[in-house]
Amino acid sequence: MKVTVIGIFAVAAEQQQDLVEAINRAGEVVCQLPGFLGSTLYASVDGTKVVNQSHWTSIEDHAAVLEVPEAMALAEVMFAIAKPDPIICVERGEFSPV
Repeated sequence: MKVTVIGIFAVAAEQQQDLVEAINRAGEVVCQLPGFLGSTLYASVDGTKVVNQSHWTSIEDHAAVLEVPEAMALAEVMFAIAKPDPIICVERGEFSPV
């Protein structure tokens, strides 16, 4: 079952760009992993939040990231700046312009 992982980071405004850069570096590794379908990164205009939305073929594929040393080392860099409040979701609807 396809899953979406939404990581919401509360960050000091002066560190938002550092966090964005750290997540982008981690994304360069994660995008090569089996089951990864894509990701979108958002930065709030007030500088205090970063949201990472990633899509995976299964919850198991997402969990396998924990077994990749390079990915975990990059995650530690991110977590030193801000810790995420992750949500693992399944899609239940989609809306598009008419």
